[in-house]
Amino acid sequence: MATILGIEVDGGAVIAGDRLLAEGGTVRSENERRVFDFGDLGAAAVGDSGDVDEFERRLESEVRDHETQHGDPMTLTRFASLASDIAGELGVEAVVVGRDDREVARVRAIGADGGVLTDPTVALGSGAQVAAGILDGADRAVSLDAGERLAREVLDTVAERDTGTGGEVDAFALGDDADRLG
Repeated sequence: MATILGIEVDGGAVIAGDRLLAEGGTVRSENERRVFDFGDLGAAAVGDSGDVDEFERRLESEVRDHETQHGDPMTLTRFASLASDIAGELGVEAVVVGRDDREVARVRAIGADGGVLTDPTVALGSGAQVAAGILDGADRAVSLDAGERLAREVLDTVAERDTGTGGEVDAFALGDDADRLG
């Protein structure tokens, strides 16, 4: 199934996911994108391949429409709500990242049922249990770059223990917007 995760660290937040596509016990691809960059927003999703692609397409379209109509990025609350609606319809799990109303980068977990969780660390997919265990014991008082390295290392470790998680990893890091902080 693959594994995705999100972690909030000092100065930002990171989401990451592996690229393995395995269906019916057979590896179909090692280049399946699950982490998506929408500028000031990011998302990662796991589920059936076609549903993940549709999740990305619909989310990207909504983000673009919002930015065209409003001239500024979508809020994290709106983005998470939108991702929740789409994930619930498609049955995918997702992690999204954006800045809250204080311009601090945050992650949100989106369940396949559309539920939204606000934990500072999250792991979803076939290797979620292993990843969550590592993240729970990890030091989050690190820089954004160190947070991205941590996310990649966690997924590398998960890939060693979970046949549904691959070794190729994509990550999206979003820093706090210090220019707007008081």
